[in-house]
Amino acid sequence: MFIAISGASGSGKSTVMLELMKKRKNLFMLQRASATTREKRGEDSTYQTYVYMTDEEFEKGIKDDIFIEHESVHGHYYGTLKQAFMLPVQNKENDYIKDIDVKGMLNVRKYLEGKVPMISIFLEVPDEELARRLLARGESEERIKVRLARRELERSYKKHFDLVIENIDLEKTVQEISDFIDRKRQEK
Repeated sequence: MFIAISGASGSGKSTVMLELMKKRKNLFMLQRASATTREKRGEDSTYQTYVYMTDEEFEKGIKDDIFIEHESVHGHYYGTLKQAFMLPVQNKENDYIKDIDVKGMLNVRKYLEGKVPMISIFLEVPDEELARRLLARGESEERIKVRLARRELERSYKKHFDLVIENIDLEKTVQEISDFIDRKRQEK
């Protein structure tokens, strides 16, 4: 099964994924499934989240059709690599998780349809908490404004997700998602 996690910047996607993987022995991060032209962050190296490209390399990738989807967000390219999704398609005993942009989730769902079961989870966080988390993460006031401006677009996609959950209490959020995964696995 493939699990997509979406939400605004600062909603806790990475933290929730890490806690879920600690709790579920057959859940793994889908590594190197995304490409970006943005600069590396600390956790990116640890979890091999992205393939880093120059703008020129990314644009060549678009021409070569290596992406399921791609978009320019916050002044950088982001794309989901087709090649990475062979793992959940071929290994159905394990579950794989990845954070994906709200628009990208719809494209990944379409791409995986008939190949592997997929569930989508949207993490919601109140605006004040979102701003606090972004500030604590070291984002500049200018970057926080840019990221918060996108949250309404992201929230407008909530209706397309299988589970929408407010991520205030991490332990409760992780348990709810884990229970949801169990229910979905029993349905398949």
